[in-house]
Amino acid sequence: MLDSTSGNSGKKKGKPDDQIIQLHAQIGALESLIAKKAHAQIAKVQMRRENILPPPDQTIRRRKKGKVLSHAQRRRYHLQRSLNGLHFLFLFCLACAIGWWLIFSGV
Repeated sequence: MLDSTSGNSGKKKGKPDDQIIQLHAQIGALESLIAKKAHAQIAKVQMRRENILPPPDQTIRRRKKGKVLSHAQRRRYHLQRSLNGLHFLFLFCLACAIGWWLIFSGV
């Protein structure tokens, strides 16, 4: 015969009282999580009523921490960015000059 602690599934079955205690602990943890979320939501609503901006959510990250450039890579990046800015300025001035020429040439 098999006793209650050894089974084919390989999992140990505890006493029903232990399982009930574990379930109550999990339920309590979930209830406290829900209460915290509800409290945060109520605080945000109160701040909006008082015309105070609520703090931003923690999930929004503005900087990516994983990508760190070396000094040489940063220099190349800024050099390329400056050159692209100069190219844009040159093309914009060229387009303005062509537009000016077309407007005042009488075409």
